[in-house]
Amino acid sequence: MSDENPSLAEASTIDEELVAYLDGELNTDQISRIERRLLDDPQYRARLNQLERTWDLLDTLNRSQADDDFAHSTVEMVAVQAVEEAKTETLRTIRRRNLGWVAIVAAVLALTGVTYGVIQNRLAQPNRELVRNLPLIERVDDYRNIDSLEFVKELEKANLFAAEVDSGD
Repeated sequence: MSDENPSLAEASTIDEELVAYLDGELNTDQISRIERRLLDDPQYRARLNQLERTWDLLDTLNRSQADDDFAHSTVEMVAVQAVEEAKTETLRTIRRRNLGWVAIVAAVLALTGVTYGVIQNRLAQPNRELVRNLPLIERVDDYRNIDSLEFVKELEKANLFAAEVDSGD
């Protein structure tokens, strides 16, 4: 079985080069090589004769002509295909345009969201300061009775504020 494959491959190569020889597709070096082999190899020469006879038989076959219906139906198929391709291209263009609009809307929404967040942050800043200072603000009336800052520092040194901090007042 393995012996048949190389011979089939060799026969295929021989046929290819002989057909190229008959078609006039070879350069002068290739033509010289084939003609030398034709002189030396009777099997090679026999295969060339078989191919030439096949070629001649092909020339004797009637050539069929395409009728008008065939040409008409082919043109119709090409026209239908062209219409389909035009529709497809139109749909692609519409999709690209719609995708562009969706991208623009998404960008505007994202920009609006970021702007809202920045403005909200800026507006909330004073409120955060009030919340941070809430313990001081709640006791502002008590602190108004204090005459000096040194007095408050003395109270802190005496650890009088520790009870309020620990109890959560």
